[in-house]
Amino acid sequence: MTTGKLPVAVLLLVVMAGFVQFSYDSQRGYFAERDVFLTLPTGKVLKVFSFGYHRLVADVLFIWSIQFYSSYHLVNRFDHIERIFNVITDLRPKFRAAYYIGSIIMALEAKDYQMAIRLLQKGSRNMSDEWVFDYEAAYYARKYLGDYRLAETYYRRALRNPSAPALIRRQMAHMVYLQDNLQEARKLWADIYQNSSSDLERNAAIHHLYQIKFELDKKMLETKIRRYRQHYGRNPINLNELRRTGLINEVPKDFSGQDYLYDLKTGTIQPRKSFKWKRFS
Repeated sequence: MTTGKLPVAVLLLVVMAGFVQFSYDSQRGYFAERDVFLTLPTGKVLKVFSFGYHRLVADVLFIWSIQFYSSYHLVNRFDHIERIFNVITDLRPKFRAAYYIGSIIMALEAKDYQMAIRLLQKGSRNMSDEWVFDYEAAYYARKYLGDYRLAETYYRRALRNPSAPALIRRQMAHMVYLQDNLQEARKLWADIYQNSSSDLERNAAIHHLYQIKFELDKKMLETKIRRYRQHYGRNPINLNELRRTGLINEVPKDFSGQDYLYDLKTGTIQPRKSFKWKRFS
């Protein structure tokens, strides 16, 4: 196609997009009747029939999709959203905005977080030099699916990119902590504490190391307290009794070197500082 024909091609595409929009908007039920839906060819087919202008076709479809998914009066408008954004990103595999905006519409408008993650992971595969797609996928997995293991996986993928910000390393370590993998979490936060020059990062590490040590000590001490109670028929008067009776070698202190708070009545210990990051008994 000669350069002189380019404006004609653009005009035809705009007219076609307008016709499709008009046809769709005239149906209030939109996808309620499946025969209303205009069959959209695959990206591979459109690439062939775009005569080298597949990027332009992708741009037109993307602009149309933004307008269409902003038409809130149309019911069932999300029925084919994944297919539409897959076609766009098949035509332009490195179309950064399509992955990002498409995933936002899927997650925040359609409330389909798994779909949003699938589109973001497609972007991650096609643009391996980008960390943002894995980072966004981790956000949806953590905040909306409550899947900390999956979020950890995506944060780790994002960290493979040298340009990924330090924030992601902290969030990944926090996901490990939230899964109760306390030994691994302690290693990760200790590494952040030892190797960071940022006061923000070091303070975050100190808080996590404080909480992790407490949870490990709590589990150990309350197990020993139960053994003491089974043997003596009562809770120890204080934690030093566990040491005097040989159940522990020494009474652990918290990360800042202070004694834990011991409740004689319940036989439980509590920290002097508490961080509401997760529920635990």
